[in-house]
Amino acid sequence: MTYRLLIFDFDGTLADSEASIMETLQLVARDLGLPAVDRAGARRSIGLPLRRTIEAGLGLGPEDAPEAVDLYRKRYHEVAFDSTFLFPGVKDTLDRLRPDYLLAVASGKSTEGVLTMMQHLGIYGHFSFIAGAQDVRQPKPAPDMVLLMQETLDIPAHECLVVGDTVFDIEMGQRALADTCAVTYGNNSADELRCINPTFIINAFPHLMNCLRVKASSRERKFPACNWRLRKGQKKERQGRFINTCGPAVELVGKSPLFRFSP
Repeated sequence: MTYRLLIFDFDGTLADSEASIMETLQLVARDLGLPAVDRAGARRSIGLPLRRTIEAGLGLGPEDAPEAVDLYRKRYHEVAFDSTFLFPGVKDTLDRLRPDYLLAVASGKSTEGVLTMMQHLGIYGHFSFIAGAQDVRQPKPAPDMVLLMQETLDIPAHECLVVGDTVFDIEMGQRALADTCAVTYGNNSADELRCINPTFIINAFPHLMNCLRVKASSRERKFPACNWRLRKGQKKERQGRFINTCGPAVELVGKSPLFRFSP
């Protein structure tokens, strides 16, 4: 059994864009006469819709965010292309994946913004589906983007792997009943990611190849079944907040990948 569809977050998973985001927030703060950016707050909200990141980073309320969003989009294009880079091993790994898998991006950015940056970084042609925040009714951590891709590409959930660097990415995949892979080099720490129990945890993008080999050999090797439960008081519906309680099936750690199996 293998995956057919691999869905990637963009910021913090494929591309190191933190410097460009923080620099843009600083420019917006200066334009609006605001004090210093709350870098920690902004970092925790990367991957959510832009408005949420701006509210967290600049300490703005919902009524003040629209003006800041417009300024951010203008300023971002002034700085992003010189300060956003692919993480080590991303391009080579995507080259290896492209012949055998459908590849997709689910981003909290605007669709136009993520398309433009992917073209700039030379990876646009690797992907069969790219979705931004405005393409769905509910952004991350809702499962809408993953469900849209599964339906459009006619891929069942058990043949889909969602790869991301934040708890929002992992929850999005879990709520779509897909397997998930957390990367620890992005915006959330390894401990934060372990708490939400992804299927896999890796600390370098090329280690994704080992996860795919584990999946391909899963007929011979038994992994713990995932148990799903709804948070108290929520209805049994696909949009409910599903929590994976089984723990990571495989964790790849260190410079040489090691497999850690949950008991």
